[in-house]
Amino acid sequence: MGDTAVIPLTLLPGRTDTTRIGRDRLELLTALIEAPAFDPLFRDTLIFIPPQHPVYAWQCAVDGCKRIRRISHNLCNTHNLEWEQAEQTGQTKRAFMDAATALPAARGVDYGRCLICPDRPAISPTTRLCQQHQTRWQYGEAADMDRDQFEQWARTQHPLPGYGLCQARCPFLACTSLGLCLQHLNRYKIDNRPGQPGRRTYAAPSRTASRSQ
Repeated sequence: MGDTAVIPLTLLPGRTDTTRIGRDRLELLTALIEAPAFDPLFRDTLIFIPPQHPVYAWQCAVDGCKRIRRISHNLCNTHNLEWEQAEQTGQTKRAFMDAATALPAARGVDYGRCLICPDRPAISPTTRLCQQHQTRWQYGEAADMDRDQFEQWARTQHPLPGYGLCQARCPFLACTSLGLCLQHLNRYKIDNRPGQPGRRTYAAPSRTASRSQ
C-alpha cells in the first residue's frame, strides 16, 4: 500500500446494529479497502479527484484551462463552442488544442488564493481578492477607481493573516473569523446562523416626542 494511510472504519454514534454481524460487515469492508486492488484515491476521509483523472477527469483538456469540462465532452463550454466552429473550417482537433488559449476558472467553489493575502481564499473569479480586499476595492477607498488602476491599487495593499482551513471538515481555506469557507459560510447563513447568540432588535424611536402633561 506504500505510504497511503488507511483510516479505520467505525460505526456511527447511535447505531444499534453493533452485533457480531454488524462488526463482521465492518471488518469485511475495511479489508476490501485495504486490498492492493482498491484505488488509494478513495481511502481518505475527504476524497479529492485530480483535474485530469484518467476516469473521472473534470477539468477542460486544453492545456492550462481551469474551467470545468462538459459532461459529454473533454472541453469546457467555451472551448467546445470554439472547437465546433474550428471543425467546420477543416481544422484538426490536435491543431485546435495546441492553439487554444487557456481560460481562468469562471465558476465553482475554489477561486484560488487572494492576490494580496496568500493565506486567504479569493471570493471572486475576476479580481481574485479575499473578502476584505474585495470590499475595499468595491466600496472602500478604491470605489471610484477605474478597472485599469486595479493592479496599481493592489500593489499598495498589505496582506492580512489567514484563518486556517474551514472547520466544517473541508479542504478549503476559511474566509472569515468564523472559520468557515465561502460555501459553508453561505450555508451557515441560509440555516439562520445556528449556535450564534441571538441579536437584539431595537425599535426605532418615535418621530414625535411625547409631551409631559
